[in-house]
Amino acid sequence: MKGTFSSCVDYCRKAGAVAWNKANKPALFTGMAIVAAAAMPAHAEDLFVNGKSTISDTFGSGSTVVWVLYILEIIAAVFTYVKTKNLAVFGGIAAVMVFINVAFGIIPS
Repeated sequence: MKGTFSSCVDYCRKAGAVAWNKANKPALFTGMAIVAAAAMPAHAEDLFVNGKSTISDTFGSGSTVVWVLYILEIIAAVFTYVKTKNLAVFGGIAAVMVFINVAFGIIPS
C-alpha cells in the first residue's frame, strides 16, 4: 500500500512535521469534509417518554432492583466473611448503600 496515509505512518521517526507535510493535500481534506458533512444530527421525538415512570419505579431509589441489590450484597458479605473470617467485608454493604444513594442523586429522574 503506497497511499497517503500509509506512507505517513510507515516510519515512526517521520511522525510529526514530515508526516504532516506528506498528508497535507487538498484531496485528503476534501474527503474528510465530505465524510464530516454527512454526519448531521437527527431530530426525532422521544418514543420512551411514557416509560419514564415505569423505569423510575423499577430502577429508581427505593425500588425492587435496589432492594435485591442490597440483599445480594448482604449474602455476598456473609459468604465472604465465612470464607475469610474478616469483619471488614461488611464495610462493602455500607459502600454499596452510599454508592447507590449518590448515583441515584446524580441521575436525573
